[in-house]
Parts: sequence; structure tokens; C-alpha cells
Amino acid sequence: MTTPIQAADVSHAIDCGYVQAARRRLDEVPMSKAVLLEPPTLSELEEALGERVQRCEPWEGNWRNRVYRLELARGGAAVAKQLIVGTDAKFQCEYDQLGRLARLQLPGLRVPEVLALLPAKRTYVMELAPGKTIPRLVRDRKHSDDLLKACELAGKILAGIHLPWTQKICSMPVDTLARDLAVTPWHLSSREEKILQSAFERLAGAEVRMGQVYYDYKPANFLFEDDELFLIDPPGVLRQGVQLWDFSIFRSFMRRELWRFTLRRPFDRRRAGIRQAMAAFEHGYLANVGTLYPEPGLFASVVRFFELQRTAVLMTLQKGKVDAARQKMPIAGHARLGNPLANRITLPLLEMERRWLFRQLARELPR
Repeated sequence: MTTPIQAADVSHAIDCGYVQAARRRLDEVPMSKAVLLEPPTLSELEEALGERVQRCEPWEGNWRNRVYRLELARGGAAVAKQLIVGTDAKFQCEYDQLGRLARLQLPGLRVPEVLALLPAKRTYVMELAPGKTIPRLVRDRKHSDDLLKACELAGKILAGIHLPWTQKICSMPVDTLARDLAVTPWHLSSREEKILQSAFERLAGAEVRMGQVYYDYKPANFLFEDDELFLIDPPGVLRQGVQLWDFSIFRSFMRRELWRFTLRRPFDRRRAGIRQAMAAFEHGYLANVGTLYPEPGLFASVVRFFELQRTAVLMTLQKGKVDAARQKMPIAGHARLGNPLANRITLPLLEMERRWLFRQLARELPR
């Protein structure tokens, strides 16, 4: 299967430098005029849609996006997503990705239809997708089978995305990854530094799939309904790298859900369901991705390494948010970067996760 995504503009690619990309994004935020971007008005939405809008209400959002729920006069609802931190090129890329993913025509994957565009407000309107996010399914006591189905389907869909996006099979780019992790604002112990160096040496020969990555393939970005997954947050930047990054994102998110249950409800039987869902996701991916890269003996170590890199990205972003609040930058006002107290609390939690990942990586590295 081929798709126009394979011929994506490589000038927008980030070659595994995700920590560096996070630092650049933080550096650009204070200079951005995005915080001044006004919400779309009812008249603007009506003109773009070609129909009356009864109501437009803030629904969700974070420091990068605003999401509005629209009630249409003819009945029914829609969603408007506005990019408030970014560029016109990123907005266009996110919109384009919706169409490109839809053209893959993967069984079980639904991409909401775009109903209108408001380029001046960096906003697009799309149909309201039904269903529950996978994190909500984790907490659902009545429909435990849906969690297994959704996670296995997520694995199958990811394999279906990776196959046409693969550009080459090559050795793991450890030099690039080493340079990226070197700019992370963390302080490694001498033991952790040895583990990291050992990982670079032992994984250098691992053959991996290289190509476009989805980047933010996390359970919260999909809604499950009637044995289908609806994609609700497409990538806004074309990135090139090791595709197992996407696999590690999904798995690390589910692992955190398991940790939350263990801390809050140590005797809750749903913990076993989360473990089964993680296994179902892995089975769905491995059974549909074709030849396994890297080989089975290295697979677990490579995935764990990218979980560590993801934690490095999160630590970089959280530290940037805390620093912005301390320096009283305008972008940090009115909770635009999230709750300041939550940002400070998150950093030590990420430190704990980092230490745990290093211990796991040391156990899983081939001898």
C-alpha cells in the first residue's frame, strides 16, 4: 500500500530529536502571538459552515489548543479545534493529516469528517465523534471487554499506519538519540550514565523501521464505539524517526494507568484488566506489522529505551512550564501552561519514573 504521506516534506521532519524539539517549542512560546488569538465568533463559524450555529461553548483545551462544542440550529453537534500555540504551517499540516489518515482506509479506524475551515483563526470544524476514550474504558466496570477490544484494535491500526509509512530498515540511530538525550534537564547518577552508555552500545546493531511517526499515539486520542476507533487528535508536525516510538507511547500511557490504579485501589481487580489490555495492544501490533524489527531479543529493550526518551521529553516540557511561571512570562498567566502547582508536582513524579525506567532498561538489555 502506498500513500502520499510517504512523500511528505522532509524539511518538516525531526530526526528523533524530540527533546530538542521540545526545547525549541518552549523557546518559541514567549515570542508567540498565539495567546492573543481570539476564539472564532458565531458569525465566522456560520459563514464557514454555511448554516446557523445555535451555541459555541469552550469544551476542552490545554496550552496548545482550544476545543469548542458547537450546537447546530438544525440539530446535532460538531467540534471546533483551534491551534493557539503554533504556526499556520502546523495548522495546515494537522488538517492535511486528517485526510491522509482517512485515505489509508484501515479497518476499524474512523477519521472525523472536516466540515469547515477558518484559517485566519487557525480553526477547523469537524463532526463530533461518538464513543469513550480508552482511559474512560479503563474506569468502566460494566464494559471490561470493550477495553480489550479497543487496545487490540489500536495495535492493529498502528501496524496498519506503520507499514505504508516505513521508508527503510536500518540500524538504530544511537548517535542521534545520544545527542538528543544529552540536552535533557535531568541529573543522572553514575550508574544511570553507565546504563545509558550500555544501551547505546548494545542497541546500535538493532535493525528498526524508520519512517514517519505518528508521535502522539496515546489512548486518550481515540474514542471507541461499535468496534471502531475514532481518531480525534491528528499529528500537527511531520516527524521522521524510529516507528517503535509510537508503540512505546501507547504502552507507557497504559502503564501509568496501571500505576494509578495500584496506588489508589491496590485491590481493584481492574488492574488485571489493564495488564490484559496492554498485552492485547502488543498482540494486535505484532500480529499485523509483518517482519518484526528489531528481532525479538532486542524488542523489549528498544521499546523501553523510547519510553525513557518520552519521559525525557515530558521532563523538558514540565521544567519549561515551571520556569515560565517563575519568570512570570505572559504565556504562563491564566493557567495557559496548566496549573502551576500541578506542574511542580509532576516533575518529581517524572523523576521517579525515570529512575524506574533505568532499572527496567538495565534488566532488559541483552547480555
